[in-house]
Amino acid sequence: MTMAEIKDQVMFQTNNDPEDIEDFLPHAEDYINDGYDRIVYVWDRQHVPSTDYPRLTEDEDVPNLPEWMHRYLCDWVTWLVYRNGNPQKQSRGHEFQAHFLELLSRIADAGGKSGLNEDGTQKRYRNFINIPR
Repeated sequence: MTMAEIKDQVMFQTNNDPEDIEDFLPHAEDYINDGYDRIVYVWDRQHVPSTDYPRLTEDEDVPNLPEWMHRYLCDWVTWLVYRNGNPQKQSRGHEFQAHFLELLSRIADAGGKSGLNEDGTQKRYRNFINIPR
């Protein structure tokens, strides 16, 4: 997903609420890069910006992560939009926050970049043969 597609997905997830657009657009780049940095740190123990993971600034920029992780980035940004709202919005945002934290846990449990394939499946035990005792 490009940065523009991430923004569009976040607006879709917040039901294109005009009030949310006002909260989101001034901070869009910061919110997206915050989530990107969190994923990259758990994935490859680096921070954004670095040589491998530059900061996303243009609408055409694409996070240097496997494609399956991009939707979790949208969830983090949606949570950041909702967390600043009233209690009702905050409660709607908890599902998106939990989904993002689930990804971080999954990456950490697998050992980061070295423990997951590009499609998100674990590398460990891929060729394990279950031998009966």
